[in-house]
Amino acid sequence: MVGEKVAAKRGLRFAVLAAGAGGALLFLWSIHAAGAQAVRDGVNRVGWWFVVICLLGGIRYLLRAVAWRMCLDDPHRLPLTAAFGAAVMGDALGNVTPFGVLVSEPSKVVFVQRRVGAGPAISAVTVENLLYIASVVIVFVCGTAALLLSFDVGIGLRRTAYVTLGVAVGFALSIVVVLMRRVRIAGAVVAALERWPRLRRVAGKRHADVAAIEDQVFSFASRHPGRLPSLLALEAAYHVAGVMEIWLAVTLITGAPIAFITAFVLEFVNRTITIAFQFVPMWLGVDEAGTGAVATALHLGGATGVGLALVRKARVVVWTGLGLGLFFMTRSWLQLSTPERERAVSAGPGV
Repeated sequence: MVGEKVAAKRGLRFAVLAAGAGGALLFLWSIHAAGAQAVRDGVNRVGWWFVVICLLGGIRYLLRAVAWRMCLDDPHRLPLTAAFGAAVMGDALGNVTPFGVLVSEPSKVVFVQRRVGAGPAISAVTVENLLYIASVVIVFVCGTAALLLSFDVGIGLRRTAYVTLGVAVGFALSIVVVLMRRVRIAGAVVAALERWPRLRRVAGKRHADVAAIEDQVFSFASRHPGRLPSLLALEAAYHVAGVMEIWLAVTLITGAPIAFITAFVLEFVNRTITIAFQFVPMWLGVDEAGTGAVATALHLGGATGVGLALVRKARVVVWTGLGLGLFFMTRSWLQLSTPERERAVSAGPGV
């Protein structure tokens, strides 16, 4: 058993290193293929507008934090600052590990469970993610239509768009089936864990809690029908902010305004890369190569696409750094005993 665990850890470590090395090579190749000087010149044109791009990234965190708070049932209340901080910290942890949303979303629950309880937090995160997935599917459908109907692209990119659309629609339909038929996936997982002697006691205690959380998720729409339009509007605004970020960045890089439909297609490509390559930390290399290829197909030039990916990555680095800093500060604070926290608060910022 110990040997298997060691082997599994080594295998995971090797996979992470291999993905990182492959991404680094692809990153360097993308810049070389697009022209390092052209990429550098385009990125330099962004200048101080990068602050605005970072602010647009913060607005996107804020929008989903507000949506998450709205998914909580009364009387549970979560301060907006706490929801925003948890979203930034969770996203940061997902960005620097090869596990993506498998780390970021559970982390958000951990960060706020002392305020609202684990069950309500899990339910709210699940509902908000389901609404986010619904909005992403709409982006995929509209993005594929915009790409294929408005631009003359090659057969390879057309096939990729069709595959992306097919996977997204298939995934969405499976979720609809799960919700309509109330398929208890989490309950089935807990029941399977109960078959393991070492996990039977823990899984058995959690079975009723998991069932209650599933009931909350399944019945959210019937309990709060008036919230759904606002929640969907928040998710839509999240994507609009992404389109605005891309429009501004590409306009600055190229020195001329681009059509909003072009920015929307590039946002569609960005969502596809972000979701498909969760296992690559910071999407290193794949973002530059993919965005560069699509930008070339849209007649913007490979250097523009690679420059856009670099600006976006710089924005991600800024917010990831803020999230990790907040995470380590929060962890240090939680490790203090209650008297120590009280002394720190009374002493003020000088401590």
